[in-house]
Amino acid sequence: MSLGKLRRKLARHLGLRKEGLDDRADEVRELAKRAIAVAAAPVSPADAMATMLAGLGEEDTAAKQLVYLVTISRVLPETLAATDLVDVSGFSRATIAEYVRHAFNEPAVTSAGGRPRTRDGIVKKTVVVRELHASGEIHFHVAVVLHSARTFLPVKRSLRGTYKLATHWSTSHTQWWSALRYCIFPSVTKPEVDEEPFQWASDGKEFDLHAESQRPWTATMWKRRREAAEQSAAATGGASKRTRFAKLDLTAHILDKGLKSRADVLKYSQDHGNESMQNFVHNHQRQLKDFIQDAEEWGNARAEAKADRETDWDLVCRTAASDCPHGLSCSYRKAAEMLFGVNAATLSKENLAASLRAVILTGPSKTTRTPLIIGPTNTGKTTLILPFDNLFGSRRVFHKPALGSKFALRNIMKEKRFLLWDDYRPVDYGQETIEVPTFLSLFNGMPFEVQVSQSFNDGNIDFEWRRGAVLTAKEKDLWKPYGVVSDEDITHIQGRVEVFRCTAKVPTLKDTVPCPCCMCHWILDGAQAFDAKQALNALAPSRMAPFEFELLSLGAVHVGEVSAAEWQSLQSWAVLRQFEQRRLLAALR
Repeated sequence: MSLGKLRRKLARHLGLRKEGLDDRADEVRELAKRAIAVAAAPVSPADAMATMLAGLGEEDTAAKQLVYLVTISRVLPETLAATDLVDVSGFSRATIAEYVRHAFNEPAVTSAGGRPRTRDGIVKKTVVVRELHASGEIHFHVAVVLHSARTFLPVKRSLRGTYKLATHWSTSHTQWWSALRYCIFPSVTKPEVDEEPFQWASDGKEFDLHAESQRPWTATMWKRRREAAEQSAAATGGASKRTRFAKLDLTAHILDKGLKSRADVLKYSQDHGNESMQNFVHNHQRQLKDFIQDAEEWGNARAEAKADRETDWDLVCRTAASDCPHGLSCSYRKAAEMLFGVNAATLSKENLAASLRAVILTGPSKTTRTPLIIGPTNTGKTTLILPFDNLFGSRRVFHKPALGSKFALRNIMKEKRFLLWDDYRPVDYGQETIEVPTFLSLFNGMPFEVQVSQSFNDGNIDFEWRRGAVLTAKEKDLWKPYGVVSDEDITHIQGRVEVFRCTAKVPTLKDTVPCPCCMCHWILDGAQAFDAKQALNALAPSRMAPFEFELLSLGAVHVGEVSAAEWQSLQSWAVLRQFEQRRLLAALR
């Protein structure tokens, strides 16, 4: 390469015009000479290892991290002869990985004490690469991520004492992607990497090394990178490689600054945005509402992906097990207790909870009817089930469509997790909004066609609902036929719902704050009580009385905590006849 071509490449690398270094040709020539001299100078194995370790940084013995980058180098001949260290040149990657895992699980404990040995493996993932210095000397790099943070000194002592390995622990890599990227990506100082890295995971599954070595996106990080690029461009007097302001840059600003509306974005751009941001925002001003919505979806993607891997009923159980954020002053808990109390004659908490559990687990079907809570105004119908909006997120709940809407069910296809139709009147909606055949298919778990605009679709879209649902309605004239909805249609509609009645008016519910924690608690508690009642009803009361006495004497407080084997070990079990035992076991399943 000629010196002129070298100057042009350096100028472009620095963000200058291609002739930007022509007036400094002598300096570039001297710099090239020094670089060639350094590259041509012989480097001893000791110097090469010292240079590499210097690049990895000093060991921070006080560090307590989830991620470590460990370096194991070949021992120099003179050191090998003077110590008990072993030569690692013949070790395999798998052997190194096994030694590191064992050292974490069985760390060396000094006379001063130390961390107790872990019974379960603490290493979550590890990757081992085998590399060569220019002189042919062998060394290993090990990227390790743990299940919980640990200090490394006991592990380093264990590797030294048990396996005679000298190790260097880099604590500058605090993220898994960073340590992994060092191992598998080439760089200027490490142009060649191991083509056969060894990987191990505690769950036994193979993972994508390239995907896991990518820096996770964060709004703050992305915004800072762009700002740094602009500052670098200003310092060098040239154009930045990232001068074009793109939609992802705007997303980073929206999330980092918490911009919620078009006005927020416009004001922030005018007050704090650079010229490229202002141009982008002005040119896309009509699209800002969509950009804000896209940014919200982008920011929530990780949390929503995690939530989607959890079943709806698992979410109910997990929420029920959490502490109520309102404590003893929870207005929803007090309202729910009052509603079930004043409506005890017509509304069973256990039956409603069991019905909700069934439809959340499997979705509506011929055997799983959708709960419909009916009653006069101000009886708390909506109050009981409104926290489903908080539980699943209002955006993931399909609410009642507008009466007369031509595309009433269009939004049901937008990744909804729950259906909540408050004050829904099936006869009124059956006239033109949600026709009776569509209602029957929707709440029977059967496929049906969702009517959509033909401007953007070729025909309607097939769909079936397999998630939870609950309806409320005013009781007066609810089942009165008129128009195109006949008595027979109403009979079919009634066959798709399970009716629960609220009769007592409670006018003091206006200020009730929805609490998903307390709602899930009464649903889970009520469903368990329903199961217990089914077991107790399997036999005549006179036959169950001895069991009740014996269980209470053993300290049991709930039928659900007694397993089938424990039932069969009770003295009262032997008194039951064969088919009584069979019925009781069937009820316990």
